[in-house]
Amino acid sequence: MDIKIYTQKNCKYCDNIKTALGENNIEFEELEISEVRDEWNKLTRVVGMALTPTVKFKDEVWVPSRDFRSPEELIKRIEYFKEFPLPDPTEDEKTEMLLNAFKNIGMSLQNINMTLGQLRTKLDQLTVKPKEEELPILEKEVTNEETTN
Repeated sequence: MDIKIYTQKNCKYCDNIKTALGENNIEFEELEISEVRDEWNKLTRVVGMALTPTVKFKDEVWVPSRDFRSPEELIKRIEYFKEFPLPDPTEDEKTEMLLNAFKNIGMSLQNINMTLGQLRTKLDQLTVKPKEEELPILEKEVTNEETTN
């Protein structure tokens, strides 16, 4: 079977995904993670995320919130790759994919840094800085006490 779905008991989102796939006549194999613990641990180690429902479609692994945000989006993704399947990557392509992943991470970190800088600027604009005459006069009081003693 081309599609495996890793689920867990009492996962409402897993149930929603399974229902949507069934309604769209998409066949899949459900794997309850507590029953395939070794396989699940190996998969999450490679993917770097342990979220259910994780979907494995051929050699692709799709994680909720990262690769799909709704059952409908997952169904569209599956239908697309069924119609336009990706060939297995060569070793050179795998290396290039890894390098691009690192570049993407670097770009994402730069974007986060830029957004944080913009937020800092906006916060500085919103924050009312007290005028010097409104600052507490602690230094003057300390100075006066020292000179009167």
